[in-house]
Amino acid sequence: MCIVYVQDLNKDRQVETSDFNTESFHETMVNLGKILSHNATKFTLSCKPPRKAVDAIHMISEVSNTLYRIVGFYNTVPTSTAGKIYKEAYKATVRDLLQGVISLCYSFMDKKNEEETRKKVSYMVPTAALWDTCKEIDTLPKSNQEAVLAAWKSITATLKDAKMEVHEIASGQDASEGFDDNEEGDEETDLSEEELEVAKQIAKLVDMAVFVMQKIERRCIREAEFCPVQWLDEIYTCARNLVDETDVLVSQIYDEDVMTMKEEVKKYIECSKEVVKMAKQHTPEEHLEWFSMCENKYDAM
Repeated sequence: MCIVYVQDLNKDRQVETSDFNTESFHETMVNLGKILSHNATKFTLSCKPPRKAVDAIHMISEVSNTLYRIVGFYNTVPTSTAGKIYKEAYKATVRDLLQGVISLCYSFMDKKNEEETRKKVSYMVPTAALWDTCKEIDTLPKSNQEAVLAAWKSITATLKDAKMEVHEIASGQDASEGFDDNEEGDEETDLSEEELEVAKQIAKLVDMAVFVMQKIERRCIREAEFCPVQWLDEIYTCARNLVDETDVLVSQIYDEDVMTMKEEVKKYIECSKEVVKMAKQHTPEEHLEWFSMCENKYDAM
């Protein structure tokens, strides 16, 4: 059953509900998480030695019913109303819950675990892991705005890591290591003067990307009283693409020739501009000029 539910999560269900309430849904899922946590405790107690089959069967039925409700409620989330990022956050947790139950059941089914079961080793670890996942539901977003802010924090951290890496390269503190079959050790491959100039330009672009991302997060999302659901999904998608492109661009510095890197830089600038253009669609009047200046700066590069 759990495996079927996990596979079913990959299906893109088209749900349309105009009156869907994201906060009420969060409250419902939190309560179901508490029920599942209690179910897991009782299930573990019913299955550990000495155990009675009738008790275990009853608790398997209880766990099954709770999971049915959790998956059923998840399938009522409309992407258009609640938001894609909001739904993805719950999708990840529902998958973790299902996999947690699978792991717990397996700890009692595997004959290799019989001796450890008597010692409370095999089943206590997955039980505790499932408890933790149930508690994590409390931290899930109550709106798409909260979901995007949480996801934004993650991709910003990735972007800042890339910023640190490219500055090390541009300052000459980092070097690619190539392995020579004729040598026992590694040899460093330094950048040429022209390649170093391209690396410095990339470093400036990544600096600007970090600044733009911080500005959008604070002025356009966190401080906004209302953010359109579709815009939130689109701005996050644009930002996610920019971060992915940053990773690729920085990793190519040592692998590609100068001409190729210059073309990649042009593509990166266009990707950066897309984020700025998307931000301008939902920017307070007092910050609109800043994003326009930012867009002009990209055009001048």
